[in-house]
Amino acid sequence: MILVSVIIPVYNAQEYLAICIESLLCQSLKQCEFIFVNDGSTDLSLQIIESFQLKDARISIINQINKGVSQARNEGINKASGTFLSFIDADDYVENNFLEKLYTSAITTNAEIVTSNFNTEINGKVIKNKPLFATDKLFEYNEIQSQILPFFIEQDLLNTACNKLYSANLIKSNRIVFPINVTNGEDGLFNIMAFNSCKLAIFIDVNGYFYRDVANSATRNSSKTDYFKIALEKYAINYKKEYNLSLDDDKVAQLKSIRLINNVISLIHIYLNSKAKTSFIYKYKYVSAMISNADVQLALKKYWIHLYNNQPKYQQFILYCIKLKSVLLLFLATSYSNFRNK
Repeated sequence: MILVSVIIPVYNAQEYLAICIESLLCQSLKQCEFIFVNDGSTDLSLQIIESFQLKDARISIINQINKGVSQARNEGINKASGTFLSFIDADDYVENNFLEKLYTSAITTNAEIVTSNFNTEINGKVIKNKPLFATDKLFEYNEIQSQILPFFIEQDLLNTACNKLYSANLIKSNRIVFPINVTNGEDGLFNIMAFNSCKLAIFIDVNGYFYRDVANSATRNSSKTDYFKIALEKYAINYKKEYNLSLDDDKVAQLKSIRLINNVISLIHIYLNSKAKTSFIYKYKYVSAMISNADVQLALKKYWIHLYNNQPKYQQFILYCIKLKSVLLLFLATSYSNFRNK
């Protein structure tokens, strides 16, 4: 009997793929299947998977033309036969008892979704992330609706699917899939659908997943990816209509607006960062377009008190700069902050 189906989308991941596979094959929970979805890789990824498949029959491979991570994961869900589903990215790795800890928590509590912490590895340095909700507390349906779902709309910190274990019945019976044709944030939308249908969920204080921050970081790709466009796309989502949420309309609007402004603040620091490989003129124009955007200014005006109150002075000053649409003041503030934090 297969207890956990692990779904790993793979696209040109040859550099770290072997480490990922080895961490899966040595899991203390043995009743697993490992579904690798080769999403049109043009490097040696497929050959690496096949070499491990010769050694372990629990590995299966789905080959497809490049369709993106969402369709790759959805293909894996269709093939999965385990009681629970887990998602791992091909350049990440896990501790050898990671799946067992999540599975044990699910079985002992009847939780349909188990969420762990995770570690972020940047240039060999590991940052241990802390729990976002109370651990070892069973969240029932009403608490999920009133506490967890609003968190997904307001913030991006819980979005990843890779530190969670899902009941396969929950996902399949509710026809929950990763949305296609989404530029960024498909994990968050998948989780909104999953948690919206979930009756019992739990968070555990376990850091067994290692997310590797590789060459796709926002700072390094600030000239290639329009992150503000992505933020606006998220802001435009009609969560109540699309996902049948029970949250009040005004509450959803407030949460979306807070996330938009916080995303803008994060992007200001990314684009005005001295390490960002773009010209000053490009940075200036991009930041100017962001803070002058009508949706940004409206959200800032409507929820100013909520955004401004109880913030440190630096954050309050950044908000004032956005309100004044002053790129120069933002540049001076972020430069001073970068200097102080060296």
